[in-house]
Amino acid sequence: MNKSPWIFLGVLFALSLSWWGMVFGPASQANAAKADLGDGTSLHPRSGLAQQGEQIYRENGCYYCHTRMATGGTFGYEIQITQLGADKALTREIIGEEYAGNKIFEKAYAFQAVAAAQDAATAEGADVEATKATLEQAKAFANSIETEDSLIALGISGVTIEGDLAGELGLPIEMSDADKSTVADATFAVSKGIEQWDEIKDRVRALKDRAGAQFKLLPVADDWPDVVYWGARRQSVTRDFLHDVHAMPGVMRVGPDLSNVGGRQLDLNALYAKIYNSQAGGKSSHMPPYKYLFNVRSAKEGEELPTNAVTVSTGDGFKQSVEPDFVVTPTYKSRALAAYLQSLRNDRGLPEAPLPAVRKTSNPEEGE
Repeated sequence: MNKSPWIFLGVLFALSLSWWGMVFGPASQANAAKADLGDGTSLHPRSGLAQQGEQIYRENGCYYCHTRMATGGTFGYEIQITQLGADKALTREIIGEEYAGNKIFEKAYAFQAVAAAQDAATAEGADVEATKATLEQAKAFANSIETEDSLIALGISGVTIEGDLAGELGLPIEMSDADKSTVADATFAVSKGIEQWDEIKDRVRALKDRAGAQFKLLPVADDWPDVVYWGARRQSVTRDFLHDVHAMPGVMRVGPDLSNVGGRQLDLNALYAKIYNSQAGGKSSHMPPYKYLFNVRSAKEGEELPTNAVTVSTGDGFKQSVEPDFVVTPTYKSRALAAYLQSLRNDRGLPEAPLPAVRKTSNPEEGE
């Protein structure tokens, strides 16, 4: 019997199966993958007016005078403890006396001592007199440390102190929502925010593995004008242009960088006024007017401005037309351009571009 056809079909099937598993399958998975912000949140392309406004931005040459490339600089790390471990001596050794001498640190451990003494006093079979003496001693120790940041100390202590005992320790007997928020969001910085990773990695690992503390790392910007002067929240990266039909990083900065203009310019009317005539209302600007993107007609005597009219504020707090004696309303193109500009935001951190804080140490120097 001639088995050649069966052998040929078997080889063909094996090759087809391997192609399916090694080429088609992975390619299908890659095509189905969606870009995200690094935390599982999908990165969606622009839609509607914002998508069409990208073409208006391009055809008017806005990228000649504006960039969308917020530059980075350097940043250090600030270690912010959110909950101290139980071993005070070990934690003191790890963070050093510079931070362990802070009254917030001492007060937090005083709160831990009070909570431990209270638990011991209410435990089954406890020596009432001895535990009562221990609790009174712990309360006296806590009251001996004066600090205005008692709520922060309570937050990083990781314990709960309520009711009359809270009042005895200088804490609110009934906490307001603001007090509860302060406790929940409490942090205690144990670095200056200028250290690089190699300088703090041993401290970070020791806090986690030896001291059992909970903390977070905050990148702090340094030599980073775009962030320091609030032009952007972070540096621009390739992912910011992923869904652009035409990537327009810009040519020069005759005007400000627009990486986060949508986060800065929230007033739509003010944005229209800026596009119509950037010098309206006596402002100084190098930006040329784009009046042809608007409908302009003469105002009738005594006519009230329509709700969609573009206005500017006068010195006495009233609103007047951006063009005196005329009614100016946005066209489809100006609305699309404004929608596109408002879509330009970089106020979400990315793995390759985290949101840094402007240099500011969480723990102020004593006496400031």
